[in-house]
Amino acid sequence: MARHVARARRTRTERTLLGLEFGTAASALGGGILLALRPDGAFLHADPHVLQRTPFTNWRVPGLLLAAGCGGGFLAAGVLTLGRHRAARPVAVAAGTALIGLEAWEVAFVEFQPLEAMFAGVGAAVVVLALRLPRFPEPQSPDPCFPDPRSPDSGFPDPESPATR
Repeated sequence: MARHVARARRTRTERTLLGLEFGTAASALGGGILLALRPDGAFLHADPHVLQRTPFTNWRVPGLLLAAGCGGGFLAAGVLTLGRHRAARPVAVAAGTALIGLEAWEVAFVEFQPLEAMFAGVGAAVVVLALRLPRFPEPQSPDPCFPDPRSPDSGFPDPESPATR
């Protein structure tokens, strides 16, 4: 028996945060994969010579780190925010802070580009918006996809019932 739980409408803060989280995840996953596929940077016109002051000789490892770290982090934050999970706020704050740190590192060790300033701003916006999220409560009812076998209406036989002995 399926239960439908009415959910409150998403606030403007939630909608904006979701857009930034999923947009940043898509950009990082796409860009990271393209850099890993062509470590010479040809797909994105990324000059490997800007990596001189870094431990990297080509774009493969930075691309994988971008896709996994930034893309994966923002994807996780977006999924948690979408599900209104109680971990949404700390994961989004961590993802935004990490993005600001990544962009600061790039400015210090690679070279300044306007795109880095834009993404640092995105990271800051994610932190601010995440801190404005309401605290999502613990789920009151079990997930309908995974019913609690101890619940009388779960459909599972009760091991304590005389009928199952």
